[in-house]
Amino acid sequence: MIMKNLYIVPIMFGILCIGALFVNSSTFTDSQIFPKWIFAFAGLGVIGSCLSVLFLTGKKFICNIKVLIAIIVMLCVCQAGYGILQFCNLLSPISNTYKVTGSFDNPAGFAVCLCVGLPCTIYFLLDMNTKSIRWSSWIALLIISIGILMSESRTGLLCIVIVVIVHLICYNWRKIHGGKSIIGFYFGLMLFFVSTVFLITSIYQWKKDSADGRLLIWECSWEMIKDKPIVGHGIGAFEAHYMEYQASYFERHPDSKYTMLADNVKHPFNEFLLVGVQLGVGGWIIMIILCMFLFYCYKRHPSTEGYTALLTLLAIAIFSFFSYPFSYPFTWIIVAWCIGVLIMKGYENIDIWKITGMRVKRTMVMTLLVASLLLLYGVTRRTIAELEWRKISSLSLKGQTRAMLPRYNKLLSVLEKEPYFLYNYAAELYVGKRYQECLKIASDCRNYWADYDLEILQAETYISLKRYEEAEIYLKKAALMCPVRFVPLYRLHYIYEKQGNEEKADSLARLIIDKPVKVNSAVVRKIKWEMRSLCSDVCTEF
Repeated sequence: MIMKNLYIVPIMFGILCIGALFVNSSTFTDSQIFPKWIFAFAGLGVIGSCLSVLFLTGKKFICNIKVLIAIIVMLCVCQAGYGILQFCNLLSPISNTYKVTGSFDNPAGFAVCLCVGLPCTIYFLLDMNTKSIRWSSWIALLIISIGILMSESRTGLLCIVIVVIVHLICYNWRKIHGGKSIIGFYFGLMLFFVSTVFLITSIYQWKKDSADGRLLIWECSWEMIKDKPIVGHGIGAFEAHYMEYQASYFERHPDSKYTMLADNVKHPFNEFLLVGVQLGVGGWIIMIILCMFLFYCYKRHPSTEGYTALLTLLAIAIFSFFSYPFSYPFTWIIVAWCIGVLIMKGYENIDIWKITGMRVKRTMVMTLLVASLLLLYGVTRRTIAELEWRKISSLSLKGQTRAMLPRYNKLLSVLEKEPYFLYNYAAELYVGKRYQECLKIASDCRNYWADYDLEILQAETYISLKRYEEAEIYLKKAALMCPVRFVPLYRLHYIYEKQGNEEKADSLARLIIDKPVKVNSAVVRKIKWEMRSLCSDVCTEF
């Protein structure tokens, strides 16, 4: 029986990681990320339930860290191979925008998962003396690196360089003997910092507009932190309030260099800033204490496994400065695994479970079992609701909006705090000409989501009700949120014409004509043509 239980933890861990990396499903409105989260939560519920049963029945099992690291490496190699085949046009990309994304919707999720695998390949290079294993590790490292490079992820490239150099510095630290070696070491360290600065500068110039756009987001995010520096705005506050801060920024700086770069924003592209926005300085202090504790665990009992966990956390931290790795369940799984490894190795000479009383053990196990079952219930309930949402949204697009509205309303009991569902429901109510209900649901959505599209939807609803003053407020807010967009100004022109304010309408038409274009779409061309045709003193030719 013990032999069978040897494989339980690796099997469950492997299945959990496979789901968090590869599961996609078109049966959900979000076909890439949401299925991974659902699978991860369901997997955690199953794992918690299984472990609880094993504890209660007195069964033994062993957690072999080397096997878990091997699983991570193999899955990352498979993910990298997926991306390489996309690059070679042997597999179709999931995204219509990017060529290499693996099983994700964009290169960020693909690259962060591969960067997690880099330190795990280093583990086998350090720990194993078998030539075949060392060669396999080098091949895995090469495949993962090629996958990151093909994704064109700037943060992924930076992560490769920093992790490798940090590893070389740490690995050679103990080999330093004599003055010349020390001088050489510090020279290499200085070269590392210079190279890092040069690489960051080069990456910034590589996609300058994208980098400048993030500088705008970071500046507005910092304003959010300054407003509530101690405890933050609360979980989910970034999506609920950020776009208001961006609108305020452009209200204060109408001629900003960021005007052409601003767009809808859902994440600050920096996990540490996100913690500051949501939890304030208190959140940063907790993070620092956790990092110090984990480093203490490693120093208390250094091991190759602990060293690998620290390198993995470093890779995730690098990504966290420039992207959103914690939007993906695989990152959370690996972070939890790293923390577990460091604590287990740091205190492996103390059998906490053995010295814990039987009553406490049973209480802990029963708590885990109840929590796991509740998690499974919540996942099942949410999955059923999401499947129903996908079905009725498809039928609405086929012209059955009015018939689907009662079914939308029934889903509110489960999805009442899901802003994307609330926006979709409000939009369907608008199509069904149930304007008062639309405004009610849009107002509920606004509690969780400050968004350009939501402002436009509310403005259009007020226009349909001929309440032009309220519509004007929302259109002006939308124009400030995303100054590069033409639709808010175009609809404001419509309102001024309806109100008989020819002076404002003419002024706005000229502003639209002269407004620079970021994406010369058919809609933008139509708007400009219409405005030119309305201005008799402006040439109507393109």
